[in-house]
This record gives sequence, C-alpha cells and structure tokens, in this order.
Amino acid sequence: MSLVFAAVAGAAERGASKSTNDAGVVFRKPFTLRIRVDQEHYYEEKKDKIPYVYRGDVYLFIGDRFGLKIDVADGAVRAVRYERDLSKADLTLEFSEGAPVNGKYTSILKMQNRTKYTFLMDGAMTVPDRKDILETSINPVNAALLHYEAWPHPIVQLALSHIRLQK
Repeated sequence: MSLVFAAVAGAAERGASKSTNDAGVVFRKPFTLRIRVDQEHYYEEKKDKIPYVYRGDVYLFIGDRFGLKIDVADGAVRAVRYERDLSKADLTLEFSEGAPVNGKYTSILKMQNRTKYTFLMDGAMTVPDRKDILETSINPVNAALLHYEAWPHPIVQLALSHIRLQK
C-alpha cells in the first residue's frame, strides 16, 4: 500500500492530472512513522511526502488530526478537500493509537460530522505484519454526530475512499 500511496503522491507532485479536484493538494512533510505493535515492539517506516487528500481519497496515519471540506450539490458529494483549520471543517478526523487489548495495541478513528448529511465511505488499510491492502468496513457517519471506529490491532496507514451521501 505504501508503494501505491507513494505513486499517487508522486503523480500529484508532478502534475500528472490537471483535474480541478487535484488543485490545492496539501502534502505532509516526509516523516518516520513509528507505531506500537505490543508492549515490547514498534513498527517503523520512513514516509515520503504523502497527500492528506488526493482525488477525494483521504490518507491517515496514527497521530493525524485534520478536517475535510465536503462539497455537496444535487444530492451528491462533488469534492472532498483537506482543511487544516478544524473550526472550518465539515468533518474532523482524529486517528490515534488505542490502549492495548490482549497485549496488542489498537487503532481508533474519531470523526465529528458537522453537516446535515450522513456519509458513507469505504476503507482500506495496511498493517505492520502484512504487505497486502486490507479492506475494512466503515459504519455510516451520521449527521451532526461524533462517530468512532476501532480496530483491535495497529494500523500503518488507513485510507477512506468513495465518500458519498447516504440516500
């Protein structure tokens, strides 16, 4: 998954797409991701610059806290953009490490929906002990509510895609 995300980031940086949805892509600075696996072990990986949001897909790492502006028109999501200022966001995201369960650290995604819409989305992740991309379910994020998702294991990277309105 890291290679997929790196390729996406590289394409955005090179201007491979001139779509208006790609305008204003905001990238993280290169960093070293370090997450706890259990009481004694950590997973560490160097990351190049990766977008927070690219072509409507949202990329999250443990420790992220940012918002999304979601443009809705004619009953559909038209665009999803990164919003640094949480007070201006339609949907805020906070991805954190949770307390250990059976000795293994967990992952928690907290979302605050500040709109009148209920959003559906798809999820995918990578985890420390596997190289493949794993799909995950994300429950509907109800209008004007705080929403939590939790996984019983550490997550290297979480991606949210196909953000849409519940009909």
